[in-house]
Amino acid sequence: MKIIERTIILSCAAIFLFIVFKAVYNGVQANRSLIKPQSTNYYQIIDKDFNKTVDVPFTSINSYRGNADYIYMSVDQKSPSLDNKIVQYNRKTQKCTTIFNSKFKLPSVQGIELNENWLLWVDTDENGGYLNPYFMNLKTQEIQPLTKENEENVINDFPILIGDYATWIKKDRKSENAEVMLKNLKTDETISIIKSNSFTFRNMSLSAKDGKILFTDEKNHFGYIYLYDVKSKEIKEFKSSYEFIGSARLLNDQQWVYLTFDEPSEPSTGDGKLIFYDASTNHTQEVVSNIDSVSELITDFNNQVFLYFNDNGYYIKFKIKDHLLVEDGLLELHYFFRFSAENGVYIYDQELPNEKYNLVIQSKLFN
Repeated sequence: MKIIERTIILSCAAIFLFIVFKAVYNGVQANRSLIKPQSTNYYQIIDKDFNKTVDVPFTSINSYRGNADYIYMSVDQKSPSLDNKIVQYNRKTQKCTTIFNSKFKLPSVQGIELNENWLLWVDTDENGGYLNPYFMNLKTQEIQPLTKENEENVINDFPILIGDYATWIKKDRKSENAEVMLKNLKTDETISIIKSNSFTFRNMSLSAKDGKILFTDEKNHFGYIYLYDVKSKEIKEFKSSYEFIGSARLLNDQQWVYLTFDEPSEPSTGDGKLIFYDASTNHTQEVVSNIDSVSELITDFNNQVFLYFNDNGYYIKFKIKDHLLVEDGLLELHYFFRFSAENGVYIYDQELPNEKYNLVIQSKLFN
């Protein structure tokens, strides 16, 4: 799946389809994740930090997050559809424990998010008709729904974590109005941060880091970036020079990247851009131009940026230097589909020719 797709029609059905593809997540490139694998194609977990290789009875692992002790995964284990459960993999004992089973007959569990205290995921079916987010307290193991389940007229898009809070975009199916929501997972208090002026595939994602939440919008023929401070409840607005923007990612509380898009109603010019913005200097940098399509834009815990675009077969890596974002080599795929870079751990998914699928875990960046 590509997160920039010229042919997306912004109807409710198309939004549902995009949501399902989006979280199979976090930037799926490979359509194989939506195809039921053969039962013999089981996964191996390769933990390079612990020097362990373990066979696991899963034919699909589509969403994952980890830390020093555990990996949480959405997996397919004898499922009639896509991923049907969330499991916890203990990196020290190499044991898997099921912590959640889907409530749908044709399941598609996905959208895992993790920090030191909380775990988030979304339970839906293969059509994306309803999206039910859940959260688990890692200390007590208690699981609760994040929002009302199976709401008829509401889409609760995939949530992300920021400390003891979860944030997500809520959309009314009838009015098409959307707003950014914030829930305190300790107190159960939920508030609306801001109502969106436009809700398109470009600005469906949120980013959070260092106590701040970043999101985009479009109004009066300009794109806008919003930075919300969870502690002070202050919102800062930044006007972009470009009209169609989105997929913003925080590097820290003062610096972020985002993408620009062509006019949706016009033929593609292949002139999308990767933009870096430094709020401390009020400087905008055009980092990459001539982008036709982006498969994935990721930031990691070392303030690095990874951009996979134009089907080049590799990620370009970037790092911050002297308030600029500079290129820092290539990350080649090697049968590698997607990766997670959170909580000090890199996890990536491989399908080697004539071999089992691999989920590789390591704390240092692979070459």
